[in-house]
Amino acid sequence: MIKKEILRIAALARIDIDEPKLDKFTEAFSNILKYFEKLNEVPTENVSSFEFKEENIYRDDEVSKFEDRDKILKNAPERQGDFFKVRKIIE
Repeated sequence: MIKKEILRIAALARIDIDEPKLDKFTEAFSNILKYFEKLNEVPTENVSSFEFKEENIYRDDEVSKFEDRDKILKNAPERQGDFFKVRKIIE
């Protein structure tokens, strides 16, 4: 099950994982999941909640001409004219 998920995520990220690396990833992810299972056993009833103050820092948008369009589009798995072509993910 975990191997299938790792291969699915790798395919989405367009990463090739050979069989020896897949075994290592599977073992690592299994260990991570076991750790999270242990965290679920920790008693937290008397622990007070806390909040972080979130502050977004924005910068002004600046319009600029991009000179390396062909260089970037060369890396596109699929392209349509001067654009990356991606499959539809929402209806």
